[in-house]
Amino acid sequence: MTDLYGVRVLAVDLPSRRIRLRSTVVYYDTGSHAPLTDDASFFLRVFGDSADDAPLGDVMTRDQRLDEAWVDANTRWFIESVERIATRNYPLTDEEVDELLDDEDRVSFPWEEEPRFDELPPEVAAELVLSEETNVGADYDVVVTDPRWIEHLTVGDWWRTTAYPTHADRLLPGEATAIPDLRHPVAVLKPFSREDEPRHLAFSDDGRFLAVNSEGGELVVYDATSWRECFRARADNSFSSWLMWVPGEPVITLRHHEEPRPQLAYDVVRGTPVEAPPQSGRSRSVIDPADGRTLEVIENDDIKIRSLKVSPGGDYLAISGESPGKLEVIIQRVSDHQVVTRHAIGRGWYPLQTYEMAWSPDGQWLAAHLTVVEVNSGWEPMGGETHIFRVGLPTEPAVPGPE
Repeated sequence: MTDLYGVRVLAVDLPSRRIRLRSTVVYYDTGSHAPLTDDASFFLRVFGDSADDAPLGDVMTRDQRLDEAWVDANTRWFIESVERIATRNYPLTDEEVDELLDDEDRVSFPWEEEPRFDELPPEVAAELVLSEETNVGADYDVVVTDPRWIEHLTVGDWWRTTAYPTHADRLLPGEATAIPDLRHPVAVLKPFSREDEPRHLAFSDDGRFLAVNSEGGELVVYDATSWRECFRARADNSFSSWLMWVPGEPVITLRHHEEPRPQLAYDVVRGTPVEAPPQSGRSRSVIDPADGRTLEVIENDDIKIRSLKVSPGGDYLAISGESPGKLEVIIQRVSDHQVVTRHAIGRGWYPLQTYEMAWSPDGQWLAAHLTVVEVNSGWEPMGGETHIFRVGLPTEPAVPGPE
């Protein structure tokens, strides 16, 4: 693997569980460079670089350290906080990056055959410092959950690393039970044939049922206690794909394209068609309806949004879409705009595209309706999947502590 950063330990305070690290970018490409290492996942990987005979190595294997999903899910049990306290040479313009590439002496970072920093020959120490001063980098104060995780590190340690930042979960105290577990769906439903495409989905207002429908007019309802199919019907193509449950009743409706026309409605418990006249719904605003003021703006800079849903209590956004090379689902906190958890469904150009998502009104589930596409045939739709995520992340670490 390619070395991406050079790391140096500046201070260690075991009683305070605190370590100060300097991170320096050593990998550049035309017009770009490895990112700043603000995410806590980077530091767990870095601490693991030399932890084979240390307490951290006893509870985290090399395979786990190389597993992005494992690191993102478990970093919170090891890293309490990360604070960037200094930044160097950032941001660089494309031209400045290209100048660095042309001047190999400025990019150079010593190799690890050398001793600790305070024992380096003066010329090698000067080379290391010059690399730190001229390349993109930052200093960080990192607080760990237990001093054992950094007891193998001392001031003056330095090394090159292939570690990189991903997206570690960032939970507030007591928040875990409100966050969907995106990495472990409790069910992956396949309600339609390969010739049909998913459209919308909706939970009943008591959370007992989930209805999904397709482009071809197929309607399927699942029992949310077992995720087994309990009702199926088919409408002709003159009906649109919009779904709505009748409040307080196990009745699902499909709205007609022409508003005054009757809509289809089914009692999913009895399995029979019923009459259900159109009803007006509730209004929801993201601007102040009195004067048009925007009430909230949440920045999003790295994902092409396909679907966005607000949690029942209004505290979180579930966002799905495409980031480079993958389909992701993200949970974002409304109060401070922080991403709490995110997960890629599959790896690389995975043949899934998000159509829609839904939270259950009781807050127990998040469902994502996905289109399966044929990557090698022009991204043609080939059926769909519905992924069901339980709300609630672990409140205790799954990793054991050392003896």
